[in-house]
Amino acid sequence: MNRARNAGMAVFAAIFLIVVLAAIGVAVAMLTSTQQLASAQALDATRAYYAAHARLERAVDEAIATESCPATGDLVLHGFTTRVICPLPVMVDEGGSDYTIIELTVLAFRGSRVAGTRVRRELRVQLTAGM
Repeated sequence: MNRARNAGMAVFAAIFLIVVLAAIGVAVAMLTSTQQLASAQALDATRAYYAAHARLERAVDEAIATESCPATGDLVLHGFTTRVICPLPVMVDEGGSDYTIIELTVLAFRGSRVAGTRVRRELRVQLTAGM
């Protein structure tokens, strides 16, 4: 009888150990998956920044050349939708010195808000032209 009781306890201990190890395995798998998603989103955020920066450089060059707002609208760069926003330039006259202040905002984004994959970066710059 003692032998049967010990065998029963051994089976119980083995099942308990298997359940604990399975739970640890599931937790590690979930943690790895979360880390992988976070790394991918960080990489996308960096790519969005550089897409916005590239579009901003183009917009600044155009604004300096024309001394007015560059062409606005959407343009896709490396999978990111980029958008230039430029409110009306401000004309300034200070002591006989005329110049124009141009504010540019560039957005770069992609992904879905619903799926949780949305990445968005925004860069702003203020230019002075005609001095």
